[in-house]
Amino acid sequence: MKNSGKKPPDLTKIFQEWEYDEEDNVRFLIADDGREVMRIRQPLGIEQYDLDGRPDGRKPQECSSFGELFLHREENAQVAGTTLVIEDKEYRELRDEAILFYYRYLVLFQVGQYDRVIRDTNHNLSICRIVAEYYDGEDRFEMLQYQPYIRRMNAIAKAMMLLSEDENSHALEELEKGQADIEAYDQVPTPIFEFERIRSLQHLAHVISQVEAAENEEQTPKGFKDRLLEELHSAVEQEDYELAARLRDRLRRLEN
Repeated sequence: MKNSGKKPPDLTKIFQEWEYDEEDNVRFLIADDGREVMRIRQPLGIEQYDLDGRPDGRKPQECSSFGELFLHREENAQVAGTTLVIEDKEYRELRDEAILFYYRYLVLFQVGQYDRVIRDTNHNLSICRIVAEYYDGEDRFEMLQYQPYIRRMNAIAKAMMLLSEDENSHALEELEKGQADIEAYDQVPTPIFEFERIRSLQHLAHVISQVEAAENEEQTPKGFKDRLLEELHSAVEQEDYELAARLRDRLRRLEN
């Protein structure tokens, strides 16, 4: 543990000005340099996420993310007629970045910013594709085993945006595309992959049945959306019990 010799700042006043409240623990604001950021008040501290680029604000080699950097490298390799190779250290950078994006899109999903959820899940799906194609280390499976979950979140976020615009038929198409993509994924030899694959397919099938039922019953979009949010919450709850429990009532109030 390094000691710079400087006295660390006392954060007590900051925490007192924004005391922890599970009903008010996510805020959006503009930083001094113009960046849009999201702050999350936790019981013992405050987290801050950049809302564009990497959640931690890093710019690897002047790119917005390692995902973007490796997409450029892939294009350059294709132009040069060579094959992109990802080293172990580079894989770890991609994996760690995907985890940061996961933390961000989970909260964004729960507060209803579905356009940003789509962006972040697309980013992580892109990383999964790059890892699957260009990295041959066995530890790649620790990332690839979550592809079904990421694609499910992606499909549901797209459907939620379309439902808010009364585009129920297009929402169904996006949900069905998500199912087809998950079914087409190459098998990953881990129990987590099979669990996530089965659970994601079951959940998407359930949501599809609800959309279809809502259309048949000529249910109002608002009434259906409230019902659907409860189902989506149940899916999130399986990923993070504590966070989902804290946000349940907020999701209902958000839709009201």
